[in-house]
Amino acid sequence: MYPYPMGKQLVVLVLALPFMFMPLPNANATTTWTKIYETTTSSRNNNSATSEMTYTAGFGKTGGAASSFIAAGTSWDLVKIRMEMNRIADNQTYFAEVTFDKWVGATIDGLQFPDHANALVNQRNISNLVVASNFSGVKTGSYALGRLEIWPYNYSQARSNLSPPGNAGTFDWDDTYIVGSDGHGSFQIHNLTDTQTIMAWNMHRPGTQEMGFGSRSTGEPDWTFAANAEWNTTNFKVQVFVASAVSASTVNAPVVSGARLKSSITILTATASTAGKITFYGGTRKIPGCSSRPTSNIAGVQTATCNFKPNTSGYATYSARFVPTSSSFTNSQSTSTVVQIGRRSGVR
Repeated sequence: MYPYPMGKQLVVLVLALPFMFMPLPNANATTTWTKIYETTTSSRNNNSATSEMTYTAGFGKTGGAASSFIAAGTSWDLVKIRMEMNRIADNQTYFAEVTFDKWVGATIDGLQFPDHANALVNQRNISNLVVASNFSGVKTGSYALGRLEIWPYNYSQARSNLSPPGNAGTFDWDDTYIVGSDGHGSFQIHNLTDTQTIMAWNMHRPGTQEMGFGSRSTGEPDWTFAANAEWNTTNFKVQVFVASAVSASTVNAPVVSGARLKSSITILTATASTAGKITFYGGTRKIPGCSSRPTSNIAGVQTATCNFKPNTSGYATYSARFVPTSSSFTNSQSTSTVVQIGRRSGVR
């Protein structure tokens, strides 16, 4: 026990100490992805001018996850695309997966697989690219820039108008599509930092598809005209997901005001980085009546208070835990405030 004078209010000592509780359940929350589209069929359904891709039930253009997501009006700002296929050399199924920021003007419909019914073209640079794969030929990690080359048409080696430019003499990460019917088709994603093809699924007509992970070491780097030289459609799957980015929230250590005396009204005030609910703690215990206190916007700051009567005198440790209203933010916990609680005058 720390000594302190009897019968008078003391000067408050405030220290910021590490909060000693266990981490909150989602303190390091990961992004929650919603699967929108999926196909396990590597070719369009026919050779006509209105040919379409075949989707997995429940994950097609309409009437499934995409329609439900659009109807719910859920916001999103991240895209994930995952491709799986079989490598002939070892008869193993590998995957490559990319996540990147939603581009300006992107829509859920605009993430469909390209065919002649939707005439979808996505030839653009993408930012904040993150690459994962269990195939050693794919460079993994975080990169500033990537590129999509997605369309249902034939294409040439000619450069597009995107920057940085590719090689006009090869099929790579910078080609030019040619609008027409019964096109060759391209579904390619590239890492522009290392100018590497991450995943390629070409030749969408019925027949032998051209696919691969990483850049092809011979012939065309983007696997155009590669047929099934190294990869085939066994266990083929492509999935498209969307999500909202998860950001860290913060909550400040409580500020102590009021009597700061045993059995007298004392006030804890904590501020947070966004709207939510704050639970106040004395030591490792919740303070009665101060759980899940909703924040209010006070002068532009999300603020919650706890009015209580300390049941002991001496040094006390107060902390706050915060649960944001929006799932786009993680829960957070504050550092601790240590104050000295005095005894009321006249108390024996």
